[in-house]
Amino acid sequence: MRDRPIGSGLRIGRVNLGQGLILAPMAGITDLSFRLIARRFGADLVTSEMVSAEGVLRGNTSTRALLHTRPQERPLAVQLFGGEPRAVAEAARIVADRGADIIDLNMGCAVPKVTRQGAGAALLLDPARVGRMVTAVRQAVTVPVTVKIRSGWSRKQINAVEVARCAEDAGADAVTIHPRTTKQGFSGAADWDVISSITAAVSIPVVGNGDIRRPEHAKRMRDLTGCDGVMIGRAAMGNPWIFQQAKQLVAGELSRPPPPGERLDVMLDHLRLFQECRPGRPLLVGARSLIIWYSRGFPGSSQFRAALAGCSTCARMLEISRNFFAALGETSPQAEGEEMHEG
Repeated sequence: MRDRPIGSGLRIGRVNLGQGLILAPMAGITDLSFRLIARRFGADLVTSEMVSAEGVLRGNTSTRALLHTRPQERPLAVQLFGGEPRAVAEAARIVADRGADIIDLNMGCAVPKVTRQGAGAALLLDPARVGRMVTAVRQAVTVPVTVKIRSGWSRKQINAVEVARCAEDAGADAVTIHPRTTKQGFSGAADWDVISSITAAVSIPVVGNGDIRRPEHAKRMRDLTGCDGVMIGRAAMGNPWIFQQAKQLVAGELSRPPPPGERLDVMLDHLRLFQECRPGRPLLVGARSLIIWYSRGFPGSSQFRAALAGCSTCARMLEISRNFFAALGETSPQAEGEEMHEG
């Protein structure tokens, strides 16, 4: 059971994470440029894209690219996935030697190509193997080890509390829970009661994740569940201000959305970092996606996206973007209706 006061800040092992607002791992999204921007706007911890343990061990070129880091983004958690404890432990040792401040073990990815390997959410079907995985990694590294789980495999197999206890007993320093089942995917609502059940069952820090779409949702999750930290996913895409705004709400300060001009400036800076972090790699498709993130919720954004789709150069996309944001004046974006999916 818990022996620490709720709201006392988040510390995972020896890593102090302040208010505990964490950027979720998102495949194809939380690259180095995204993480640098999130840290700048108040994320207390950023997490890499999901990294294959086997890819680390093989020295795969694309896997190595996922591990590029800069001092400005630290503290950094690297999320590993794999189904074989010894392989994941050896990959964790390599990643920790490369500078990861925290090793996060993915036990929640519901993608079939991952679960078929006995990795990701498939581990929820065998809590004893969860324990063996955590034990192996804990023995291989000196940095904190965390796990990210779901509620269970299906509605008839809700076992998040059992899995969290197994992880704690095996030496995990914290657990993150996305309270949907594997079968549920990302449909329906996240069941925050599951987060409450885990905070009552373990003494290690608990991070809640799921359905955080606006800054006030982060505070609401803490108040309702007693969790120690909050993980924010795709609500931060094109909106890194969400971390800053969530902290302002806790401090009782007025939180305002950034004006379109500021949004454009940050988008351009994000694009610059995106290009810097991908030397020699194609820029057009990734840049288009990034620009679309920053335009979400504004009037005319669907027509804007259609115009971007017809662009064959980055210069033309930037010209259209500047015109779009200039025309918005002081317009604020509409709130997104759904948070999208993280790993």
